[in-house]
Formats: sequence, structure tokens, C-alpha cells
Amino acid sequence: MLKKLIMTTAILVLSTGNLWAKTDITVALQLEPPHLDPTSAAAGAIDSVLYSNVFEGLTRFTSDGAIVPGLASSWVISDDGLSYTFTLRNGVTFHDGTT
Repeated sequence: MLKKLIMTTAILVLSTGNLWAKTDITVALQLEPPHLDPTSAAAGAIDSVLYSNVFEGLTRFTSDGAIVPGLASSWVISDDGLSYTFTLRNGVTFHDGTT
């Protein structure tokens, strides 16, 4: 049984070797999203799947609730807690081509 599991795992790993060479990804969704506006009311799980593949925030939450960098490599919170200053990571390009 263990031998079959090892062989199956090896075949799956070796068959994905070309996966990292691709630059495009196709995501199949069973339902059509109602909009692409992340500021409008959420329509459910379909929005989460779509937005996480299209948009990236300055920070994000891990599964245990920790805040980790997204587009921001670091940030500073003012002493009064009212101002946040974010430093963007290197290589960030916006939709209009600016960096």
C-alpha cells in the first residue's frame, strides 16, 4: 500500500513540472460574478474567489488571523493610531503601468 502511495505521489509531482513555466492561469467558476466592484455588497463565496485572484490588498489575513504583507512590504502606524504609512514592495505595477 505504501509503495503505491509513493509511486502515485511521485507521478503527480513529476507530471506538474511544466506547470511553473506557464504565465497564464484559467480559473473556472460555476457561477457568474454579479460585478467586479470590490466596494459593493458582497454576493457570497463567488466574490471571495474572484477578488482573491484579481485584486491584492496592502495586507492580508492568514488563516489564524495574523496580518501579513500583501502589496506592502512594511507599514508604520502613527502614535495616535490615525495614520498608516505603507511601503510598497519592489516590483509592484499598477493597472495603468505605473510602478
